[in-house]
Amino acid sequence: MVGCGMHEEDGRRYVSLAGLRLRGWTGGLVRRLLGPPDRLSLDPRVRGAPQVRLYRLERVEAAERIGELQPWEEGHQRPWRGYSDARAGERPDDRRVARDRPRSVMIQRVTSPALFPPPTYSHVSVVEAGTRLAFLAGAVPLDADGELVGAGDPVRQAEQVIVNLGEQLRAVGSDLGDVLATDVYVVSSDPSVLSAVWEVVEASGLSVGPHSSTLVGVACLGYTGQLVEITATAVVPEGREQEMVRP
Repeated sequence: MVGCGMHEEDGRRYVSLAGLRLRGWTGGLVRRLLGPPDRLSLDPRVRGAPQVRLYRLERVEAAERIGELQPWEEGHQRPWRGYSDARAGERPDDRRVARDRPRSVMIQRVTSPALFPPPTYSHVSVVEAGTRLAFLAGAVPLDADGELVGAGDPVRQAEQVIVNLGEQLRAVGSDLGDVLATDVYVVSSDPSVLSAVWEVVEASGLSVGPHSSTLVGVACLGYTGQLVEITATAVVPEGREQEMVRP
């Protein structure tokens, strides 16, 4: 296995969802253009690691050639700035600071050199003193009428949760790229289910930082049929407080 979302197994080269994100893909494009993965893999270095979905590099490159998207070119700011200078087979620099975009508040995304490098999140997010923060209640998979979305489908519920989380953030003048940390709760004890939900998080704007996150399997959540919930802490950038929705 190699880093930066690239994998080599059995003499073949694969790209993980993290690698696709680095190339500019979104979750919707993956589902539409690639469909099911070519294989599932486990990182042998991590005990109990969730399965990683891998796509043949040839299929990825062929899909990119149809024109619906272009891979990120050298010098273009990638969504995941923390790994933007990494090359396949190289570990990103420890304690790399990722700046999502020009902002008045500096957010440091830190990976500890003493720990195993996380795939699509940072170990720590740090902001300067005096920064305006928003602490969000858990986003849930309900539509605007209070109806559960995606009954029995944790992936569909995760997608709705991300949509709702975005609405909560916009209500205070923030957005997904300003999130410092999340807790992702999934009703399951199956690591593959947790991994599928994480892939939705990974494909969203939450991975721009990448932010700090904890993924947890739980026995039950608050609404009948609810399988996913995400809480978040985010920065409200200076000058955007006036965008807050007020009663």
